[in-house]
Amino acid sequence: MAIKIVTASGKGGVGKSTTAAALGMLFSSEGRKTLLIDCDCGLGSLDVLLGKAEETAFNWYDVYSGACSLEDAQIKINGSLSLLSAPVKPPENCGEDCVREIAENAEDGFDFIIIDAPAGVGEGLLRAASAADSALIIATADEVSVRGAEKTDAVLRNAGIKQTRLLINRYSVKEAKKGKLLGIDEVINKTYVRLIGVVPEDKEISAYSVTRKVGKKSKSLAAFKRIADRILGKNVKLTLSLIK
Repeated sequence: MAIKIVTASGKGGVGKSTTAAALGMLFSSEGRKTLLIDCDCGLGSLDVLLGKAEETAFNWYDVYSGACSLEDAQIKINGSLSLLSAPVKPPENCGEDCVREIAENAEDGFDFIIIDAPAGVGEGLLRAASAADSALIIATADEVSVRGAEKTDAVLRNAGIKQTRLLINRYSVKEAKKGKLLGIDEVINKTYVRLIGVVPEDKEISAYSVTRKVGKKSKSLAAFKRIADRILGKNVKLTLSLIK
C-alpha cells in the first residue's frame, strides 16, 4: 500500500510543485515506485517541470470519467516515476472524492503517491487532501506565506490529515540576518507545524524547467535529498549549517 502525501501551500509561488517533482525524482532514484498527481486544475505545471508537456494526452479526470484507463493516462518519467497531469480546467461533477478514488485504485502499484494541491485553502486543496494520509506544507520565510501555511495546516487537520510537516523553501541565512526574512524558529512558532527541512534559495532549481540541469553541488538538491531520506525513515539530522 502506497504512502500518500499531499504537497500544499497557502500562498502561490513558494515552490510547492518543485518540491513534489524533486521528491518524486528522489524517491524513484531509490527504486521506490512513485506516482505524482497534479491537482492544480488549469495551472498544472508538473508536466512542464519534468519535461513532458508535449507527451500529455490524458489527465486524471479522464480516468475518473472513464474516458481512459489509469495506465493510459500515466506519463512515464522514468522506470519508477509516473505522472497524472491536471485537467486544463476545473472539472464539473467532481467532488472531493474523485482524486481519492484514483489514488485508492493506484496505490497497490506504487510505494509513494504525491498529490500536488493548488495553492490556497479552497476546494482544490480539499480534493487533493482527500487522497492523502499526510501533508507537506511548503512556505517561504515571509509573513504572508507563513500566515498561509498556518491556515493550510488548520484546513488539513480539519479534513482529517493529522500528520503535517513544514518545509521552509527558498531560505537565505544572509537575508534572515539582515531582517529581510523571518528566522527559522520564528516560522515554526508562527505556523505551529513541525519542521521536516529547510531548502536554500537556488537559482539552478528555479531555472530547471528551462535548463533541465542542476549541478551536483547544488545545496537545494542536497536539502531535498535529506528531506526525502527523512520521509524514507533514515536518520538525517536537521542542521542549519548545511544550508548556509
